[in-house]
Amino acid sequence: MIINTNIPLVSILIPVYNSEKYIRETLESALRQTYEYIEIVIVDDGSQDRTRDIITSYNDPRIRYIHKEHEGIPKTRNRLLREARGIYLTYLDSDDIYLPQKVEEQVQFLETHPEYALAYCDMRYFFDGKPETFYRHTYAYYSGDVFDKLLERMFITNTAIMFRREVLERVGYYDETFREVEDLPYFLKMARAGLQFGYLDKQLVYYRLRKDSNTQFNIIDDIAVGALYAFEKIAKTMTPEEMQGYDMDRKITKKKFFLAIAYLGKRKKRKAFEVLSSAHVTSVNEGVFYGIVLLCMCIPGFFFERILRIAWHKKNEGHFILV
Repeated sequence: MIINTNIPLVSILIPVYNSEKYIRETLESALRQTYEYIEIVIVDDGSQDRTRDIITSYNDPRIRYIHKEHEGIPKTRNRLLREARGIYLTYLDSDDIYLPQKVEEQVQFLETHPEYALAYCDMRYFFDGKPETFYRHTYAYYSGDVFDKLLERMFITNTAIMFRREVLERVGYYDETFREVEDLPYFLKMARAGLQFGYLDKQLVYYRLRKDSNTQFNIIDDIAVGALYAFEKIAKTMTPEEMQGYDMDRKITKKKFFLAIAYLGKRKKRKAFEVLSSAHVTSVNEGVFYGIVLLCMCIPGFFFERILRIAWHKKNEGHFILV
């Protein structure tokens, strides 16, 4: 590819793993971008299905395909970052879809808002098998210093962001000790470094909700472990005054309660009791919740798993509205 230094090159970074069912639709959405000066970097994390055959069937100089042994998503994202040549970097997960103007809109936003290190957009969600019905989150979104907001709730996804290369140079790569929830600690690291986030209030991505995706109940304990570790790690960078100001002890205790519940949902009572015992209870509300979790340990494992599975899906569905 010939680099035109007068126009910002955008690297669309696609991690894939056994993605034969969706990768063609995903890749086509990248190729249809109205912003033409792109490279599409695909790192295959050791797929065993037809993913490689589908990708290599495209004869397009904008596509670079790299196959490696299976190492997990954090190492795959880091390999993508190391391979990227662009001034702007943006992710496209292998089951999601870009609207044609996604890259162009975000480049224009960042070019006209130099105060922001990255831009993230709104998204439309759809359930796999029902592509004609779209939803959106009921969340509020924020621009500027979003560190305290991210400590309260994760409201950004990888596919929604585009960031400047300087971000990578400043904060480095993903923490490869994470197996799940690798995006939360990375966004927290960005915000902790003082980088400003810009919210582009346009729905520029179709996000596929899948029964087997990493956001589902089957890995709820891994998700909870990752979230707790992310908070404990960021807390180690804080002064006592910051710990108090951000109310980190309460937030970490809340993460431990959630992890204990997750362990119970996966029928791991011993681990649930261990993490609950390490929780630092300092308020009446926390004490009540502590007691509730203890009572949950008396419920038969198979029955509690069923209850939690239903509650998990109801809670997640409750964050969506039709668009």
